[in-house]
Amino acid sequence: MLRKLTPIVLALSMLWASIPAPASAMSTAREVQIAKDYEQEIEETQGYVSDPLLNAWVKNVTDRLWTQRARRDLTYRIFIIDTNDINAYATLGGYVHVNLGMLDFAQSDDELAFVLAHETGHIERRHAVTEQTRNTILQVLLGVASIFSPFAYRFGNLIGGLTVAKFSRVQELQADQYGLQLMTRANYDPQAAVSSMLHLESLGESNDLVSKYFEDHPGGKDRIAHLDGYPQLDPTKVTLDERMARALHDQESARYSIAAMSFRDILKRDPNNQLAQMRMGQLEVALGQQEKGEQTLEQLAKNGDAQTRADAAVRLQRLRDSVHAMRLVHEDPAPLKQRVGDASARLEQVSAELQQRRQDGKTQVKSIVDRINTIGYEMPDFSQVDVRKGTRLEAVRRNLFAIIRNTDNALDKAPNALDQIGSLEANKQSGLLLDEQGVLKQMAAPLDLKPIPAPSLSMLPYYPEILASLDRSEGDMVRTADASRAALALLDVSLGDIDAFLKALDHVRLDFGGDISLEDYNTLVPLMKAANASVSKASIAASQSWQLFNMAKARSLESQITLLGLAYPSSRYDTLTYALKARFHLDPPDYQLMEQLGVSPGQVAAATIIAADTQSTPDAVLALAHSGHEPLVDLANTRQMNAQSLEIFLGLIYLDYTDDPTKEGPRPDRPKENPVR
Repeated sequence: MLRKLTPIVLALSMLWASIPAPASAMSTAREVQIAKDYEQEIEETQGYVSDPLLNAWVKNVTDRLWTQRARRDLTYRIFIIDTNDINAYATLGGYVHVNLGMLDFAQSDDELAFVLAHETGHIERRHAVTEQTRNTILQVLLGVASIFSPFAYRFGNLIGGLTVAKFSRVQELQADQYGLQLMTRANYDPQAAVSSMLHLESLGESNDLVSKYFEDHPGGKDRIAHLDGYPQLDPTKVTLDERMARALHDQESARYSIAAMSFRDILKRDPNNQLAQMRMGQLEVALGQQEKGEQTLEQLAKNGDAQTRADAAVRLQRLRDSVHAMRLVHEDPAPLKQRVGDASARLEQVSAELQQRRQDGKTQVKSIVDRINTIGYEMPDFSQVDVRKGTRLEAVRRNLFAIIRNTDNALDKAPNALDQIGSLEANKQSGLLLDEQGVLKQMAAPLDLKPIPAPSLSMLPYYPEILASLDRSEGDMVRTADASRAALALLDVSLGDIDAFLKALDHVRLDFGGDISLEDYNTLVPLMKAANASVSKASIAASQSWQLFNMAKARSLESQITLLGLAYPSSRYDTLTYALKARFHLDPPDYQLMEQLGVSPGQVAAATIIAADTQSTPDAVLALAHSGHEPLVDLANTRQMNAQSLEIFLGLIYLDYTDDPTKEGPRPDRPKENPVR
């Protein structure tokens, strides 16, 4: 009989069954083999994300990091786990994992580099294989429950032999230190280590998406305090040359907002630094501060050294030419003001309509979680059973893994889609609805100005398309809520099939060869197929609801990029094409072609991302959308692009211009700085 074990018994059996020899004696070959065994079970119970753009992004970061690694006895591997928890973790043997939710959360390549460098640090320092005391091993070794979401969290005894590292506070801080060193050697900005912590802190530990991260890692404030003490970040040790190198890196990586903050800091310390002044002038233009940029370049053209004067004069003339070439349309703003007002009223109506759907969905989730808690006691324990390949027992376990994966997917995507729609209720404003309300307020603001400033005038021709896009987004949100509730209803039904299967499984007998008897297996097969089929339907429906939500979010981000005002002047648009080319290695349409095509900067960004995903060109994607009268987000969906991938990369482009970690809250007390050296 397969016995049911309580979590306490499970923890003890895992502890002693999973340690084949003293940790200090573990060879690299043994470490890698254990990691491979774990990896197969992680893939089967969670699943990897296969999206080409996301995997290319992560690989580009890790390729840079791992050329600087210390352990050359390992081949490092990175996998994206298909869950929206904001987390990353390492097992051992060179295997590193990052959740899809962490990719959606990361504000830049540099922040992602710190997260992955930190996890690399655990492997480099052999945290999972060098502890020897029983108490420390109890800390380090956890079952699959520590990394998998609700279904597997409760049914962790299914793979009781699987352990992953949960490290001590000291080890986490060691991994921070190593990660900081590694990312710095790979020429990433170490300040991103702090900004990533500030961004996490701003969400709060009560946020469901980050709760797992704070469960597995020390609090952000403590980590920031330690990070600030390391030489790479200690303000008493970082030289002006190092600050300059990091600021240049940020600008060359198109992190315009972060680079501007860095150059402002440098100019406070060294007001006559002409290189910093020149770069600051360029960044002011990129960030829409045209007059400031012009003034900065004028000063350099007058007071700089010979080379600086010449460079500044060229840039100044180019900027002025790009401004003078603008053809701004001066029209009566009243009709647009009325349309924006009508759109705001519709958004309020949609929000009210969605609130009952969201509440009903939350009730469904609570009921499902209660049922899962009950069914969890029926889950068998395989940790003491030798499951051989090709046996009936192995087929049963493989199907159980599929059931877990699909249940987790449904219980991850459907509730997240409902939750992230958000609300416009008083004192409860949140989510995508709040974002779209912000877009409409931003559109309304300049319409009351007399005269309307030139940068705002340049955006007015895009208003009709933005309003149409927001209207489509609201439709997506309503469909998201309905699809999420339908997925939850299917999941609820599937739990009955799963319960019947598990009850039958609990009574199977093993033959003398350690396999399920043929008679029992024949009884299990129809129940197993029914459970798999029903939960698979729920999983597919949840994925569809998540696709709809991310389509809505992508539409909103496309509009927000356009409202940055990147079409004025044309030299500012050049900063967008630079950012897109640097990330996707494609040539977006130049300013003249953008005008000819009648598309917005946000649409150019979306088209470039879609082109990268579908191995096309931005011009071809825009032409296809135009010929079919199809919005770009819908075109991406038609081409079976993962909408979350589109949303993530649109978000990264938007953050190039807007990211400001100082808004996330103050850092802990820092050491006083020495005079500039």
